[in-house]
Amino acid sequence: MRIPGVTWAWELISSGQGGFLVAEIWMRLYKEWRELLFALKYKLFGSLPGATDFQIQLETKNPIAYESPDHLNPWGTSRDNSTNKKFVEFMAKRIKAENPNSTLGALDLGCSGGQLVKDFSDFGWLAVGLEGSDFSLKHKRANWPALAGKNLFTCDITKPFKVTARQQPAKFYLVTMWEVLEHIPTSDLPQLFTNITAHMAKGGYFIASTTSVPDIHNGVDLHQTKWTNSEWKQWLAKHFPAFESVDLGLSFYQFVRHNSEGSFLTLRLK
Repeated sequence: MRIPGVTWAWELISSGQGGFLVAEIWMRLYKEWRELLFALKYKLFGSLPGATDFQIQLETKNPIAYESPDHLNPWGTSRDNSTNKKFVEFMAKRIKAENPNSTLGALDLGCSGGQLVKDFSDFGWLAVGLEGSDFSLKHKRANWPALAGKNLFTCDITKPFKVTARQQPAKFYLVTMWEVLEHIPTSDLPQLFTNITAHMAKGGYFIASTTSVPDIHNGVDLHQTKWTNSEWKQWLAKHFPAFESVDLGLSFYQFVRHNSEGSFLTLRLK
């Protein structure tokens, strides 16, 4: 009998990734602890503002990333529903303090199950998630039954798209990509980041995890741009110099996702 968790742990140990296994276990325990604290703070002793109807709409000629290996061979998109309440609270507080009189918004690209989007929506934010595969939509998994067409949409993010709220172009103070950038073909990066910057408010944050190693499932490597953190920064500095690096002061376990490299891009739009 195969026990998924035990098999996964053994594969990491046998491949020399024991350190990553320990870090991953710690991150998962930390996130569960933050979930408990969040529930006590906002459900037992307080409350959240709750979702606001921003009348969100998506305009795109490419509602599905039909050519993407992640759509043809769904893996993470069929399993993940990641969040981290520490990250949500931290960024919500920081961005609100910097923009006290603005409509605050968060855009999660490659949102999978959409939990991060729901968390920001519960804070009353303009929260949107775009996912290239329609697997979660079709299978009605995670947050899609409740939020599809409201906060969660399918879209090929490597093609032009436009998000509007109350019939006005939506601008976001936070754009995130968790275990997504490496899945994008290198040739599609210019259009991807054109889409990102077009939807960002001045002073907004772009935060993403990156990895330079393969991710093979069913004989298919889902990672199409395997760059190190420094390579990502060099490419962005050359092609999108409006970004500047910022130190958020967060540890790896306080982000939403991480990998064996512990590599993150934390940038702000000048």
